[in-house]
Amino acid sequence: MTRIPLILSLLALLPASAIAQNTWFVPDDFPTIQAGIDGVANGDTVIVRDGTYVENINFNGMAITLKSENGPATTIIDGNQMGSVVRIESGEGSDSVFEGFTVTNGSALEGGGMYCYGASPTLENCTFTNNTALYY
Repeated sequence: MTRIPLILSLLALLPASAIAQNTWFVPDDFPTIQAGIDGVANGDTVIVRDGTYVENINFNGMAITLKSENGPATTIIDGNQMGSVVRIESGEGSDSVFEGFTVTNGSALEGGGMYCYGASPTLENCTFTNNTALYY
């Protein structure tokens, strides 16, 4: 009868990365990129299908991988001149990944395309174009 506590003890020692992680798709599983960020758990991956998404997103401290399905030439986040297109400002580390997007049309006091403060996310294969900010 000591097997159950032993198994539970071993499970508790597993790193978080060994626990099941999920992959979600926008717009299949979530209608917007932000809904995808808000609706998943740390360690999950959100894959964004090709298209132009007019929205502004915030990682909100999530340790997730947010990536496009086919790269920045086919997946665009358009901030519609409504602030920073991407905000990463809640202590995110290298396990917060932003990959394969064109980020455009951001306009803010600081970080028109991306505002990153107090965080060190991983950025891969992204293009930033036509963004403006008073302070860079």
